[in-house]
Amino acid sequence: MPVRKLGGPSYVLDGTQPHLIRPRRRNGVLRFVVDGQVVYSAYARHPGTRPNNFLARALRLGR
Repeated sequence: MPVRKLGGPSYVLDGTQPHLIRPRRRNGVLRFVVDGQVVYSAYARHPGTRPNNFLARALRLGR
């Protein structure tokens, strides 16, 4: 059963697709530190994450 039906951190267990990260406020900017330099951007492209089903793995290993 997919974790998202159970509630909880499904983005960790199921992974995420590539997506845009936008500021919370309209006309806002994102602030990052890259190589010690402060960088501002209107959006960021997140590459997504791989699924990490650590719960099932821990249950299987008995930990």
